[in-house]
Amino acid sequence: MTTILPTHPHQDDLAELVAGFPFPFPADSYRYSTNVEPAGSAVGTAAGHWGRALVDVDAEYHRELAERAAVLASDPTRHAVLPHMVPAAWDAMLTLMRELAVAYPDQMRLTALEPDTWLWSNDLLGVEQWFRYGDPATLPDEPLRYITGQVQEDVALLDQRADQLFVDAGVITFAADWSFGFDVGMSFLEIHGPVPRVRKLGVITRAHEFLKRLEPHRPYRRTNWTLTIGRRLDVSTEGYPEWGPDREMIQHVGDDEFGRLVHLRVEVQHLIRLPDSGAVMFLIRTYMLPLDRLATVDMWRRRTAEVLSDLPADMADYKGIIKYKDRAAAWLRAAAPTPQPGVPAWPTRPAEIDTAGAGFLIVAIGGDAETGHVAATWVKAAEAAAPTRLLVLDSLDTDADRHTLDQVLHEKRTGSRILVVGGQFDVLVALTAARAAGAIADELSAYVTDTSDLPMYCAHCHQTSRVVAGPGDVVVCPECDRNVEIHAHHSAVRGSFLASQSDVPPVERSTS
Repeated sequence: MTTILPTHPHQDDLAELVAGFPFPFPADSYRYSTNVEPAGSAVGTAAGHWGRALVDVDAEYHRELAERAAVLASDPTRHAVLPHMVPAAWDAMLTLMRELAVAYPDQMRLTALEPDTWLWSNDLLGVEQWFRYGDPATLPDEPLRYITGQVQEDVALLDQRADQLFVDAGVITFAADWSFGFDVGMSFLEIHGPVPRVRKLGVITRAHEFLKRLEPHRPYRRTNWTLTIGRRLDVSTEGYPEWGPDREMIQHVGDDEFGRLVHLRVEVQHLIRLPDSGAVMFLIRTYMLPLDRLATVDMWRRRTAEVLSDLPADMADYKGIIKYKDRAAAWLRAAAPTPQPGVPAWPTRPAEIDTAGAGFLIVAIGGDAETGHVAATWVKAAEAAAPTRLLVLDSLDTDADRHTLDQVLHEKRTGSRILVVGGQFDVLVALTAARAAGAIADELSAYVTDTSDLPMYCAHCHQTSRVVAGPGDVVVCPECDRNVEIHAHHSAVRGSFLASQSDVPPVERSTS
């Protein structure tokens, strides 16, 4: 049995890592696709957000840089720059410095001193370095290796020639079961030859054509994922003797250790056309979250279990998870929170369309991808059965959207089915409004994408407010400014949780 390394992050760091985790599944099923989108904007999740910056610095910064340095020291083949790629390496370095300086201006700065001469400052590492662009004598290391000592991303540089892309430079220390040292100089299409299905489905060809059309200053991104045992970034082909046996070991550990060791591993890949050299830069940032932390976000727990259960055997085998992916799915299902008396028990997956309905009103509240996906699925099924109306609202803590919902509910036909999807606050408020408009239980279905907020009824000021909290939490009432405790006592008539005065000070929750 191998030793699992390294250790888990500190508890405070874990909260930040959960909030910034790029959860990769927009649906209950996963198949290969190019799944690219413009980069540079935040993506909201059930726990927070990710994606504001092309280069991400988080609580793991120093630990991951130390791990990269150790990998490069033990295996120099993880770094390569073919001679014709030297200009691209300088281009990549300067591009990354600019991105860091924009994203983290309090810690990192790039200052132009004179034409082609710069001063680079990184306060996180105590670095201050002047250099002349293109002059290797002014840097302590090769440009690509120098800058990858200051970012958590792996970097690959692709040269475009003869209507193909070739991986001709990079620093790849955190590969997920592939060998950069072997692949250097190979074409993009050759490298992806072993991936099942992608050629037959045309995915890899479309991706290749898309990359060739990339333009400077218009970066794109995509995600990829697998499972990893232990918080081990380096699971390259070269390191297989160290981590390969863990795939057998994990089948025999207890449930608690299984949930602690198995991680959902997500790569955020940024695709950037470099402005000076014309090379394509791949940034590959790896994030990992153990199942026992993933399960604390209920939507993530439910969805990951569905994806793993549905994953075809050839894809699971290629990802190296076929021996334990079913146990991972079962573990996640078993980790469902125990329903509390007096607290709504939400379904773990969206309801099927009741084809006996005389019509359908589908209410989608909020702009997150999960809400949109569920609503679209419902609409497609409902339209095949009866007249269907989709109502999209921003939030039910605004008077305008409440008025719109009430108006539409009072227009609905008898026997219609009402399906609501969104965060817990909005769903509870919408269901209460539907009941007030005469809907009965058999006509109502709901799916909650996020349980971080709820409607709170204050027993003292008699007002209902939206709060980011849960039963048992103490918060400040937004209406009367009292410290109140939210009780595990929900009224379907009011659509809210009861809260009463508490002598305990409130604990702030992160809303990032």
